[in-house]
Amino acid sequence: MGEASEEVLVNELESLHKKRFKKSEVEELVQALQLPERVSANNLIVEDSRTALCMLLARLAYPNRLSDMAMKFGWSVERISRISTTVQSFIHSKWKHLLEWDHIRLTPEKLAQYARTIEQKGAPIGTVWGFVDGTIRAIARPTRRQRTCYNGWKRKHCLKYHAIVTPDGLISHLFGPVDGRRNDAFLWKNSNLPTILQHYAHTPDGTPLQVYGDPAYSISNFLLSPYQGAQISQDQKLWNRAMSRLRIVVEWAFKEMITMFGFLDYVKNQKHLLQPVGVQFRVAALLHNAHVCLHHPQITQYFEILENVGVEEPGREMMEERLLEPPSLLEYFHD
Repeated sequence: MGEASEEVLVNELESLHKKRFKKSEVEELVQALQLPERVSANNLIVEDSRTALCMLLARLAYPNRLSDMAMKFGWSVERISRISTTVQSFIHSKWKHLLEWDHIRLTPEKLAQYARTIEQKGAPIGTVWGFVDGTIRAIARPTRRQRTCYNGWKRKHCLKYHAIVTPDGLISHLFGPVDGRRNDAFLWKNSNLPTILQHYAHTPDGTPLQVYGDPAYSISNFLLSPYQGAQISQDQKLWNRAMSRLRIVVEWAFKEMITMFGFLDYVKNQKHLLQPVGVQFRVAALLHNAHVCLHHPQITQYFEILENVGVEEPGREMMEERLLEPPSLLEYFHD
């Protein structure tokens, strides 16, 4: 490997470490997100789209103070703050519909494919296409409305979200934030998911498909949860166990997102009412999905399936492992 190619590799790895995306991937992301060529903040600070996106990615990647970033990257504190907030607002405004319900991607055919993949991985039922769960994100103690954000179970001030994760590793639905005192049932009801699923969660022939959640959720034509009670049968216990091994992927998605964007876990700087922490979390979910499209991480690999590719010899089928591929960046970020 020549010196030039070694330098390119070092630059790519450094960018991946500091911004979670390689330099070449940042260029792809600028195009996919349809960022304007010049990003202008509300105080007339202007930056090119690539640098502006890098500011946001660097801001989210680690729990750095703005002064630390200024020394590390040579940007002024005000420029980092204004430009990163402007880019964050643009991304959320243009692409938030992808976290509500993506009509183009989540077709009956795609949901049926998800359900087949989950069944082949070990689900005892063939109509579950995704997994739903809530998450609590701690915030700094607010200056007012403290009781509203206080969660007595976790004993901290927080905001709550819930998400549906599909077998290709994408967060296909995200609702929130709501006050930390609310439970998962409240999020489910107020997210409008029951109505959305009633209209769209079915196979091409009209068979209802479900998402699977933990015991906090109820049961309906479009929602399943574990068997509960002290007297459940052995078959019901086995059913719960099989589904629990699969439902864990929604926890992995939250973990991947927080690990990738460590600023979200920096409680002292999650200042509800002073900055848009909800928008920040939702934009991080979109960027997490972009990372999944490019890198195919843990969840995608977990749902590898064996596929018949022919007969190698009489009486013996030849099998091949196949990934459930997430979409490309341009396929995911569509108008």
